[in-house]
Parts: sequence; C-alpha cells; structure tokens
Amino acid sequence: MPFYGKKITLSWFYFAILSALFFTCMNFNFFMQTYQHLDPNSSLFLKISLLLVYFALALSLISLLFFLHLHKPVLIVLVWIACLSAYFMSFYGVVIDKDMIDNVMKTDSQEAFGLISPSLLIFILVLGVLPTWFILKVNIAYPRTLKGRFFYPLLSFFMAFLFALGIFYWHSQTLIPFFRNYNFLRIYETPLRQIYSVVLYIKGALPAKEFEVIAKDAALKPDSKERLMILVVGETARAANYSLGNYVINDTNAYTKEESIVYFDNFYSCGTSTAISVPCMFSDYKRENFSKSTYYRENVLNILHKVGVNVAWIGNNSGGCQGVCKNLEKVKILKEPYDEVLLAEVLENLKELEKQNLIIVHLQGSHGPTYYQRYPNAFKKFLPTCDTNELQKCTQEELINTYDNTLLYTDYIIKSLMDMLKEYPNYETSLIYLSDHGESLGENGIYLHGLPYFIAPKEQIHIPFMFFSNNPQLMQIAQSRKSLLLSQDNIFSTLLGYFGVESEVYKSEDDLFSMDFAGQ
Repeated sequence: MPFYGKKITLSWFYFAILSALFFTCMNFNFFMQTYQHLDPNSSLFLKISLLLVYFALALSLISLLFFLHLHKPVLIVLVWIACLSAYFMSFYGVVIDKDMIDNVMKTDSQEAFGLISPSLLIFILVLGVLPTWFILKVNIAYPRTLKGRFFYPLLSFFMAFLFALGIFYWHSQTLIPFFRNYNFLRIYETPLRQIYSVVLYIKGALPAKEFEVIAKDAALKPDSKERLMILVVGETARAANYSLGNYVINDTNAYTKEESIVYFDNFYSCGTSTAISVPCMFSDYKRENFSKSTYYRENVLNILHKVGVNVAWIGNNSGGCQGVCKNLEKVKILKEPYDEVLLAEVLENLKELEKQNLIIVHLQGSHGPTYYQRYPNAFKKFLPTCDTNELQKCTQEELINTYDNTLLYTDYIIKSLMDMLKEYPNYETSLIYLSDHGESLGENGIYLHGLPYFIAPKEQIHIPFMFFSNNPQLMQIAQSRKSLLLSQDNIFSTLLGYFGVESEVYKSEDDLFSMDFAGQ
C-alpha cells in the first residue's frame, strides 16, 4: 500500500478485503450472541468458521458493489449504519428493528440529545469518522482494462460466495438446526438488518390508509350518573421496582401506599416501546395481531369522544401521543423538564367538566438513559445516584437509586391527581395508572427497552397498574382481580364499559370491571 504524498493507493481487491474485515469486526455483538447460544462443547473450528462465512459473504457483496461501481458512497452509508447500530447494541443492549426505527423517527431533539455522551462521540470518531475519511482518501487501483473492471469483481463475488457456501455446508448439520432454533439472532447483524428494518418500517407506514370506523353502532347507555376518570399513562416504569408489589430496596410508593389504592401485580404491556404500546393499548386489536395498520383505525378514545364523553389528552412525553390523540379536540402537548407541570393543566380541564369525563395524562416518567433529569432535586431521595447517561459507568446501586427516584416522583404525581379527584364527591371518580412498557437496568448487560417482544426480558414487559375509585363496588372488584394475569389488551373494553358504551366492539369478557370478565 504505497503512499504518494497524502494519497493512499490500494488495489480494489485489497480495499474490498479491508472493508469486509471491518464489517465482520463491527458484528461483534452478533458473534457474541451467537457464541453464547452455541453448545458449550462446540469446537473452536466451528466458531472460526462462522467468522469466515460472514467475512466471505461480506466480501462477495462488496465485490458486487465494485462491479456496479457504487462502492464508495454505499460503503460510507453502511459504515455509519454499522457504527451507530453497534454502539447502541453494545452499550445499551438494544436492537435496531422496525419498531426501534419507528421509535427513532418519533424521537424529538430533547430525547436525542439525552443520548449523546463522551463514549458515543469516541465511538463515532474511531468507527465512523476515521473509516469514512479512509474511504474518501484512498486512491483505488482498478484493473487496467474495461473488461477486467467488470470481470474481476464479478469473479470475486462468485468465488467468495461459493467459499462461504462451502464452509456453511461443511457445518450444515450443526448450523441449520441452530439458526432455525435461534433465528432471532439475525436481529443483531449490522448493517443489512437495519436496512431491512427501514424497508419494513416504510412498508408499514406507507401508503396511508383511509380512516376505518369500527363502532358505527356505539352509544351511551341511559344513565344519570356523572363520571370522571383520570387515566395516567406512565413512561418506562417497570413493575419490578414498585414497593406496592413487594419491592424492598427503596420505598418507591411512599405517597400512594397510604391511600386506598389497588395495585395489580401481574400486568403486562403490549410492546416494549412507546410507539407500539400506546397505540396498542387504546386499540381494539390484541397484542398478537396489532400492527401499524391500526393507526388508521378508530381507537377507544375516538369512540368515547364520538358518543359524548368529554375526552382530553394532556401530555409531557417527548414522543407525543403516538397518533392516538390526533382526532381529539382537547389536546395539550408539553415539553417541560418535569411532569409536575401537568398538574396545572389537569386543574384547568377540571373547570370544564361535563357529565362524562376522561382526562388522559401522558408522563415523561422514567425515560432513560438520563434518569437523573426526570425529577427535581427535592426528589433525589435515594442515594448515591447515577448522574450521567453512560449507564455502564455507574454501579448497580447508583443506577437503581436514580431510576427509583423517577418512580417516586411519578408516585407523587399520582397522589396529587388522586387528591384532585377527591374534590369532586358528586362524581363517580376513578384513576388508572399504568406504564407503557418496562425497562432493563443492566440485567444480563441489557439497558433501556425496545427489544423484540419474543425475546424481551420480563423487566421490559411487566408493568405497574394501579386503580383508585370512590365507588366501593369497583374497588371491591379490582381487589378481587388484582393478581390475575392481565395486560394492556384489557384497556379498550374496560374504558368502554366504565362509561357505559354499548357497541359490538365492546367485549365484556375483556372488561376488567364486568361481571362477565374472563381473566386468567
């Protein structure tokens, strides 16, 4: 590789080999996950063979780029996809699938800046900026003849592919059943998996479908009772750290534990990200068949508003309402540091009550990795804390304490809302609190949330659910069902049932407070 002044000259084939080696190394997360699931008695030869297969496949694809003369611009894009994906997979244990792409697209600048850290900048410099500089700077020596410039890359493509195929075939009796049983490992590959995820995201988002009305027959039952419900949608709260659920490290429910509140200890989310869980919990679809297409379908808030319930959405979540509130008239989206600002907005809405009222309060809650920025200093009760977004630098004690401070602050918000409801004794008042999804705090090297549901740890899907009402009958029913296996799939019919909505889409067996409830 001779140098001419500041120019670097490298043959196209050596350049392709270096590029294939770079992308093979960038897939250390994929190989680490694969080796962890291999039989402990697997030979070193098998593990090396997996590396060779990936390297050869990468070389074949890069050779094809030379055949098409698209190598430099495409490789720069692939370098940055691999760099950013590898960072978040290795430092936070997340994977970049279509749901995570959806989350990223709905992330605002405040949330994005919260992810910037010295380790990210160093990672980008070493594995993003420097490789890009090298690609731009290198002078590639091509075959001298026009025929050679097409023939040799094509030959390299086929030879590398056949080499990979041959090694894979040699171990096929082991690798074929292995990857059939552990096909989820593909989500750790980069950068092709992320490109595929973007394609899936675009396919799911476009084209926009016509809005589907599902409850044309919906109507309120004749009823003289006045109702007021506050539904609090939390953010990133996991049930594992709720002292109402027998958590003992910190008293995270110091404000609500003295109240007559029912805590459901076996409640699960619909997804592992806000972009999935929030639309899903208000949809008539269950988790198993929920998809992006339901964004163009009438949700429970639309139905309640249509039949005359006074519905208001008040949010302080950086991701907005995820499209759930787009057809409502009363919507207020804030972007303030602390959730306490929502209390004043709720008070304003309480001045305009009608006969039937539902106020949704969407919290910023415990959104990470900057947990320490989610609560005022007065709520810094559990010490020491992790006052950085580089979670790996903190001890487990520091991380847990900081996260628990966010839960304590949320508990204060819930208690404040309960006190507001007590000022309206002439109404049947109720409060529901549930989180959108849970959170990983370093268990098995995983942080944050967003893993595909089928491999998500319990910490990301087991969420808190609280209920409070001045109706003794509802409280008695809730108490009797607090340990049943429940999920956000129950929200749709529970809300319709609470306000007495009659419709074919209402399923009494899913209504948490119905006598026909068929909980497990």
